[in-house]
Amino acid sequence: MLDSILCKIAELITEIPAEGGLVPLCSDYLLEKKENIVPDIIIDKEQFNFSKYPDFSNEDVFYMESGRQFNAKLLDFNGFYLHSSAVEFEGKAFLFSGHCGVGKSTHTKLWQSTFGENVHVFNDDKPALRKIDDTWYVYGTPWSGKNHINLNIKAPLCGICFLKQSEENRIRRLSAFEATQKILSQTFHKFKRTERLDAMLTLIEDIVSSIPVFELENRPEEEAVRLSYTTMLSAAKELGL
Repeated sequence: MLDSILCKIAELITEIPAEGGLVPLCSDYLLEKKENIVPDIIIDKEQFNFSKYPDFSNEDVFYMESGRQFNAKLLDFNGFYLHSSAVEFEGKAFLFSGHCGVGKSTHTKLWQSTFGENVHVFNDDKPALRKIDDTWYVYGTPWSGKNHINLNIKAPLCGICFLKQSEENRIRRLSAFEATQKILSQTFHKFKRTERLDAMLTLIEDIVSSIPVFELENRPEEEAVRLSYTTMLSAAKELGL
């Protein structure tokens, strides 16, 4: 029985423990294990903090801790997670973020019912964002929340939208300061070393200066989907995204 598996996640070769229920979650990302492959990221189960989750199952701890490690190490490759639901449509990625219960999954499902089979929800919890050659990309990851919605998809990021429930549908573009605050609140940023936090803030500063970020007050209906899509797409085209 293998002690570990190799996966390619966010274009990074990642070694992951072959236990704790991780193998089926990673099935769409598997690589053939070869002696000459050197992983970019190694998920080390010896560093898992089981005591942090006294009421969790063994599989839940493996899921939580492997995802935490991947996110922390992703920072070394110009990347981070954003707690969000990721949509790919016509070759572009759009992210919908906000606190739990705000309606991210509902909104992205409405994208599917509105625009049809060309819409792919490729992660429903923790998509990875990476800047490569001056372009921000979004990637599916195995860490995809309770619904386990994830696809091994890569697409250029064209917009981020923070959702807010409302009786009316309206959207506004956030200032760089507002966008930074909201992104920081929806990603891991509790680093023990100051330089790690500085690296995270540098990435967020870059993303808010190059990617349009919005707040969408909305009802769960098609009108809100079309409003978010047309507004984000228009802003992305203005920026040449």
